[in-house]
Amino acid sequence: MEIKDYTLKNINNISVKFLNFGGIITEINIPDKNSNFENIVLNYPEKKDYFYDKFYMGALIGRYANRIANGTLVLNKETYHLENNENGNHLHGGTISFHNKIWSVEKNNSTNNSVFLSYYSKHLENGYPGNVNVKVTYTLTDDNYFHIEIHAKSDMDTVFNPTSHSYFNLNPKIKSILNHNLKLDANKYVEINDNFLPTGKLIAVNSTEFDFLNGKKIKQNFISLNRQIQIAKGFDHCFILNKENSNSNVELSEINSGRKIKIYTDQPGIQVYTGNHLSGKFERNQGICLETQHFPDSPNNPDFPSTLLRANEEYYTKTSYKFGLVNFN
Repeated sequence: MEIKDYTLKNINNISVKFLNFGGIITEINIPDKNSNFENIVLNYPEKKDYFYDKFYMGALIGRYANRIANGTLVLNKETYHLENNENGNHLHGGTISFHNKIWSVEKNNSTNNSVFLSYYSKHLENGYPGNVNVKVTYTLTDDNYFHIEIHAKSDMDTVFNPTSHSYFNLNPKIKSILNHNLKLDANKYVEINDNFLPTGKLIAVNSTEFDFLNGKKIKQNFISLNRQIQIAKGFDHCFILNKENSNSNVELSEINSGRKIKIYTDQPGIQVYTGNHLSGKFERNQGICLETQHFPDSPNNPDFPSTLLRANEEYYTKTSYKFGLVNFN
């Protein structure tokens, strides 16, 4: 199938552009405080560049976002061996997965600014059990929300933990997100070992570099003797969102552009990745990923929220991005 571009645009001239290849979001164009529009997600200059991308740039991720230790999944007393594509572990669904497959795209006839993307993931694709039908809806509203909704159904018990993997930069002229302000409604984060896998410990953020409860610049504790930050060369951690708060779970802003994004999600966690290993066409820390998801390696950590998807049960998740300006709703 041919790789095609699609565009959603609202009455305020905000637009979201994406490809049928990986559902990759190539542009999100929003105004700054002076009404100048810019693309606030990292992208490649040409579509062909995405064939060789190793950063999951803007893509849909699945079947399992983040890592599974040793690529091993035990389900109903049967062991499944997933593709080991990162230092002996399984990452982001495998080398060839949601992020670089051709998705079917159709317009949602009930609204002008909404489309359906669908993909059929076959049994044992990259080692996962079950044939899974996946449908993703991208919707851009006239009140400047961008919704990503994911539906799925499997014919066997399986695990499922998808996400979207855009790298945000709210002031793209400055090729760094270290001066961005990040606010996270999260009292704990998932501790990792040297292989970026969970130790099983959930660490309180108070009095640590991981405390973003009141908002602060990303660079404030970026260079640190904290072993967790040294492992990741910055932040590459799953924060546990406080679900009792009905307000935005996450807020990213940049004072010079005046741009702000609020993120709302039903997911229990968000992986904050500060682009520590970007290279080539991109500079280190040029973008930040805010990946709403379940915790990494949940199938091998029974105390974590379960990512089990039972046969013939409906999976659904929704994450929303509200585009605005600092000091405005």
